[in-house]
Amino acid sequence: MILKNISFKWLTVLVAVVAVSSCQKMKKPELASNYPTDQTVTPTTELRFYLNFDSTTADDKQINLRFKDSISAYPSFFPPSSVSYAAGVRGTAYKGALDGYIHYLNANDFAKSTNFTIAFWLKTTIAEKDHNNADGILAIASTTNFWSNAVIFADHESSTSDSMQLKFHFANGSGDNWDFAGYTGGSRWPHMYDGQWHHVAFVYNSATKTATLYRDGVQFDQKTNETIAFDGHESQVVVGGFQEAASIVDTYANNSWMSGFPGLLDNIRLYNKALSTAEVLALYTNKL
Repeated sequence: MILKNISFKWLTVLVAVVAVSSCQKMKKPELASNYPTDQTVTPTTELRFYLNFDSTTADDKQINLRFKDSISAYPSFFPPSSVSYAAGVRGTAYKGALDGYIHYLNANDFAKSTNFTIAFWLKTTIAEKDHNNADGILAIASTTNFWSNAVIFADHESSTSDSMQLKFHFANGSGDNWDFAGYTGGSRWPHMYDGQWHHVAFVYNSATKTATLYRDGVQFDQKTNETIAFDGHESQVVVGGFQEAASIVDTYANNSWMSGFPGLLDNIRLYNKALSTAEVLALYTNKL
């Protein structure tokens, strides 16, 4: 009888140990660091958000980690399978597709900027030119404005020219500023579909209300008496598409003329400063 009691006790202990062990094995893991969290980083320099698409460490094998913001180290959300990477102006670059895009929870505190600079490199070819749809390049999203706080896109056209209808929209508070969207016909950006890397920079100085566009380090256009003001309803950053790709405000399903950018993008930089002409030229000259 004593032996039976001892055996029963040991059996009870064994079952308890197995149960605890099983529970430990089934414990839900904590969220990995590759899941964006609702947090905004305040950068220590005027460069507020920077995508170089270059991270090649063993920990960053996942493409959303490879594409992380270099300022905050926050990754993108997982992109569609059509998105990949290729040789960049330096290191590697984002390789887009008509149905591709990547997006980020935020651009840190860039959307609070009054003076600002948006700079990036792009590379695409005549063969990739989309004659049917407008191709989104970069959007600083807004949760209340269909056109975002800022959106840059290559508009579609039937021409086989290697020039691009590169257009820019900005919020001017509660409304829209389309003064930098008239680059059509003879005003198109020349040779942007020539298969070479080209640097684009948009600089806005709120004190002088002056906005300047640069192509490959040289002034392309400048306008004065311009009002550009982000609307305070910033949301995600979308690269290689319009904000509708991430279903912010609206969707591609309702706007079938929208597509992703099928070329390459590299070194996307967002500053809370109006860079000087010399500083923009340095970005181009040094392939930054």
